[in-house]
Amino acid sequence: MRTLASAISAVVPYDLFTLLIVDWNDNLVRRAYSTDEQNYPSGGVKRLMDSLWADQVIHHSQVFFAATPDQMAEAFSDHADLSALGLHKALNVPIRDAGKTCCSLNLLRRDEAFSANEGYEVLRVFGRWSSKQLQRQ
Repeated sequence: MRTLASAISAVVPYDLFTLLIVDWNDNLVRRAYSTDEQNYPSGGVKRLMDSLWADQVIHHSQVFFAATPDQMAEAFSDHADLSALGLHKALNVPIRDAGKTCCSLNLLRRDEAFSANEGYEVLRVFGRWSSKQLQRQ
């Protein structure tokens, strides 16, 4: 996963990257990877499947952008923790498998808002990374 995080950061700079796995059976998401294990450790669980964020990212598989404090607060129950770390901008990119969102690639930044083009770049990098993973099998 570290190679994916590094590949993404080479084209889309971020201050925090996490990967959430969707657990449809238990109606939650599990943090499978984090670049900040101290504040956002892998293994963390969030029950946010009924949130507006989950409706957009998980249920409708749409990329999510947050660029203002209000957007961050509306989307993330831990927005105060993120703000305390100086993280004020978010980009969440859903990945689908078998017609459902299976995970979300989550990038956060301190200052500069993410662009739509950066969302596409994250998908492009993920596609290239996952292709390499499949070739190794």
